[in-house]
Amino acid sequence: MPKKFLIADDSDAKAMLLEGIIHAAKFSATILRARTTEEAMCIIEKQPDIAFAFVDYEIPTKEGPAVIRFLKEKNPLAHIALVSAVENDAYKNSALAAGAETYVCTSFDMQTVEDTLHNILQSWSTAKA
Repeated sequence: MPKKFLIADDSDAKAMLLEGIIHAAKFSATILRARTTEEAMCIIEKQPDIAFAFVDYEIPTKEGPAVIRFLKEKNPLAHIALVSAVENDAYKNSALAAGAETYVCTSFDMQTVEDTLHNILQSWSTAKA
């Protein structure tokens, strides 16, 4: 059975980009989508076995680290990356403190973003969650 992958982002364009990168990497997972922290937490509550997540920092109504902390409480082995269009050390530090493994700024050139995300997915594909 495929593992579950949460994309928590209010931007449809970025969520579609992230989903496309997941598919292009041939990453085997069922993709779940949330546009707010409440939606993300509801999905996590109902499906605490989510193994992977891309979480935006500026997701309404709380912030990405709240989603990251909640997922890590439900599944401490979950692999999580903060994926934000804003390059900000405070965002990065807050996400890492909440339990994210890494931070990816999507405002860099597209090839760099795709390569970085692909490398993350490759490392996660062999990891336990």
